[in-house]
Amino acid sequence: MLLVTNSAYRVKYREHIRNKYTTIKDMNSRLGENVKLNSRYTKLIIVNEHRHKKQREHEIMALGRRHAEIMAERASPVTIANLFDSDKDGQSPQIVVLQGAAGIGKTLTARKIMLDWANEELYQNRFDYVFYINCREINLDHEWGSVEDLILKNCPDQNAPTKEILMKPEKLLFIIDGFDELRFSFNQPTSNLCSDPCKKQPVEIILSSLFRKEVLHKSYLIITTRPATLEKLGQCLKDESCAYAEILGFSENERKEYFYMFFGNEEQARRAFNFVKDNEMLFTMCFVPIACWIICTVLKQQMEAGEDLAQTSDTITGIYMLYLFSLLEGHSSNSEKQQVQDNLKGLCSLAADGLWRQKILFEEEDVKKHGLDKPDSLFLNENMFQKGIVCERVYSFIHLSFQEFFAALFYVLEQEETVKKSATAIQPVEKLFEKCGKSRNYLMLTVRFLFGLLNKKRMEEMEKNLSCKFSPKLKNNLLTWVKEKPFLSLFNYDKLLSGKEEIIFYLDYFYCLYEIQEMKFVQSAMNHFTELKFTHHTFTKMDQIVLQFCIKNCCKLESIYIEKSRFLNEDPNEDSPGPCKWPLR
Repeated sequence: MLLVTNSAYRVKYREHIRNKYTTIKDMNSRLGENVKLNSRYTKLIIVNEHRHKKQREHEIMALGRRHAEIMAERASPVTIANLFDSDKDGQSPQIVVLQGAAGIGKTLTARKIMLDWANEELYQNRFDYVFYINCREINLDHEWGSVEDLILKNCPDQNAPTKEILMKPEKLLFIIDGFDELRFSFNQPTSNLCSDPCKKQPVEIILSSLFRKEVLHKSYLIITTRPATLEKLGQCLKDESCAYAEILGFSENERKEYFYMFFGNEEQARRAFNFVKDNEMLFTMCFVPIACWIICTVLKQQMEAGEDLAQTSDTITGIYMLYLFSLLEGHSSNSEKQQVQDNLKGLCSLAADGLWRQKILFEEEDVKKHGLDKPDSLFLNENMFQKGIVCERVYSFIHLSFQEFFAALFYVLEQEETVKKSATAIQPVEKLFEKCGKSRNYLMLTVRFLFGLLNKKRMEEMEKNLSCKFSPKLKNNLLTWVKEKPFLSLFNYDKLLSGKEEIIFYLDYFYCLYEIQEMKFVQSAMNHFTELKFTHHTFTKMDQIVLQFCIKNCCKLESIYIEKSRFLNEDPNEDSPGPCKWPLR
């Protein structure tokens, strides 16, 4: 009888999960439409790989390089379906850590697993139940709970036969989505852990007990996380039962498939994809799903407006600016201009405050503190989370990269006096550069956006579209800082000496200079370079574009020395390894 009851409920649970995960909210918050998950999900390249090295560059850009290297080496990708397959020793992992950079598709993959399981297309003979645990929601739950409570939150009602479900832990899969967003300490002594799935404990105890296999030790876990918190996660896990996989993003064919799925119209998709393919910077950005979505969104809106696709900027700042303007275009009447300006300043302040606090989820009081009394912003997502018997509203930017963009915009829009008087965690721009050298992974993209926003043409576009004024001193101060050795050392992993000259190279520095797209600025910033030396580096197509731009504007450069490095072309077989030295006359 128990088997029948459990089996009948499993059918009901599948239907509930199917209904819940069939659609997703598109990130275009102005439209606010739900779309079919399967119309947005394109297969991602996943490889079995566990990197211990700390991520020193911003995750999205670093992933682009790593992705290109894996493609060049023709690594054999794995699929979600075989994540739990036995290895050569016949051992099957109980915990799979699925790592990937921001925007690379971790959450969409987690939701796709839920949907495919509910549709009986995945893990059918392996798992009777699959449960999804959202770490953003967990952060807001300050009340004690149990593993049983986590299960019930996934169920359509409170009548789930949890006792029967818990009797077969080997048939249960828990998906822990977004470990990097958890704000708890997991330094729990073994004596604090709990082996009873029905006993109520603080949520950090419950999760630690799951991670360390103290509770439901035969159950299975998939944990998604950013690389930056991989080492922290590793300290929480039972190592002998773990496997690691990494999401690398889209291959060329998958990018093309994404375009055709996104546009729906074959002719529009063909035009857009061919345009992006001819633009090496945009094409490279499309390795990352969030960037691919932004580009598709902007191109589709330009097509519908009858505009020339060639006007699209080829830097990441330009793409985000186009998206910003596209959402604001419906709020340009005289009566709304002041409201838009005030709202934008509040958004930028919220973004910068969150950046310094390393906070991505904001309660209503946080939003109001920054002058957003009515948090109906085009750029904030409203999330409803259960908190006891009521629901709580919290807000977030549609993606972390948008928060980083608005944080950079804060420094462009605001005077330094505003920062000094601010009752927030926001630090002056000098501190941004100082801190960037120590915590590059979460500040690097903000710095790059800052360079891009200070481009003269972009500043004029911002003033025209937003009616905002910019600090004239910031750009001159920025040039002073980039020419100083202390600033350069922030971007330096290796100092290579040649005679009396110190050769400093770090690609993030060049990426920042590329982002500003002003020859005079770049020439002045690179005026001290006479020689560049690169060793043991694989240059992606994006690296090459950036490097070419900076070298062309390096007026005193005499030679470039390249040793044991290679340049990736579209065909990996055409890679050019080398040592070589090019004198510049």
